[in-house]
Amino acid sequence: MSPGHLNFHSITPHFGAQVTGLTIAEGVDESALKILAQALVTHKLLIIRDQSLSTDQYANFGRMWTGKTRVDSFTEMHVPGYDDINIVGNVGEIFKDDGYRNGAAFWHTDCAAEVDPNAITMLYCVHAPEKEGETVFADMAAAYQELDALTKSQIENLEAWHCYAGAKPVLGGREPWEFALTPVTEETSANFPDPVKRPVVRKHTLSNTPCLYAPAGSAFAIEGMAEDDAFQLMLKLKHHATSPQFCYQHRYQPGDVVMWDNTSTLHLAKPTNAATGDHDRRLMHRMSPLGLPSILTRPDE
Repeated sequence: MSPGHLNFHSITPHFGAQVTGLTIAEGVDESALKILAQALVTHKLLIIRDQSLSTDQYANFGRMWTGKTRVDSFTEMHVPGYDDINIVGNVGEIFKDDGYRNGAAFWHTDCAAEVDPNAITMLYCVHAPEKEGETVFADMAAAYQELDALTKSQIENLEAWHCYAGAKPVLGGREPWEFALTPVTEETSANFPDPVKRPVVRKHTLSNTPCLYAPAGSAFAIEGMAEDDAFQLMLKLKHHATSPQFCYQHRYQPGDVVMWDNTSTLHLAKPTNAATGDHDRRLMHRMSPLGLPSILTRPDE
């Protein structure tokens, strides 16, 4: 598809845009992909509605962004035949288990422990419940911008250690309503990436915009800071970053493709019950392109 009719409509004052003029099933050419990639850097969150995609079409769209998609170690959640697409939601035998169904119902940043933190997450909505099932996103650039000067000075040069979200007790802990990570088998745990160190304030690789980086979900220590002090600091940053003024709550419709830049956002899936019929079915296909959009990072551009 050529970019001639692509339009972006802001959905909050800070971040997020709905994309119109795009039919992914018709194919996305390089010029359209470049516009989409630039828009994702600018808006941090893109909503593309009214898509009708086969699994192959969705896989091709996800794989064209960076050339490398994440193979999740939760193999029991893979779409059969597609090891880089996971099933999430409340449909099927495995999601009768509360831990699997709500394993992302806590504030977190995807791929925080990957070798390269640059990563996109995308969800394709196959079934949406009539009520509930939303994902809430928070803008980490706006959250950083609105910090007081003293806090900015305090965190400017701090580095936090991150693990696969929930694999260790995390700084700031879980709120009473937040769930634990999806149940972890021994095999799954063996495939987790090693912990990594990230700046608490991270400048976006492409835009150079300072953002709070993953202030919830995966940080388990701050370099050179006592554990209690680190806990209280990250709890303060989490509560600030998830204030309503920085958040957007997305209610899904079948055919939605929702994608976000993990280095500049935080998100959570709101808890759901197991499906009882068509009216409350929630089924998403999730992909995570790793790295930067290659069309924006070519040496000759």
